[in-house]
Amino acid sequence: MAKKHVQLSRFGVYAVLRYKSSFVLIKKSKGPFKGRWDLPGGKIDFGETPEDTLDRELMEETGLKPRDSRLIDAIGYERETENEILHHVGIIYDCDTKSIKKLKREPDGNDSFGAEVFTRKELKELKLTPLAKIVFKKY
Repeated sequence: MAKKHVQLSRFGVYAVLRYKSSFVLIKKSKGPFKGRWDLPGGKIDFGETPEDTLDRELMEETGLKPRDSRLIDAIGYERETENEILHHVGIIYDCDTKSIKKLKREPDGNDSFGAEVFTRKELKELKLTPLAKIVFKKY
């Protein structure tokens, strides 16, 4: 008898957050990609616009304010495990920040073990989430 998979859908807003010629990523603290590096962002709360979500999630996860935010893509992918199929759609914004003085390098108590800044070369050595891998291949 074939095993039944639980189908999960996730929809969120994420940032390619640049600081100078580097990128700010968060380390996932829960979920199927725990321990991997990801784009900062997350789900839209009731009544929020995507831009509101971007601002809120970046502040919660990185402590940073985005500037010059611009919508660059909407990306979807599926990932199948033994028990589930995850369908994830991300609205992707490109933005930058002028300072990393307030960067949250410690866990946020919710979804992140902390944020860090990486060069494009350093990204190649990191264990990235599927979403981050797709985005950095394209941009």
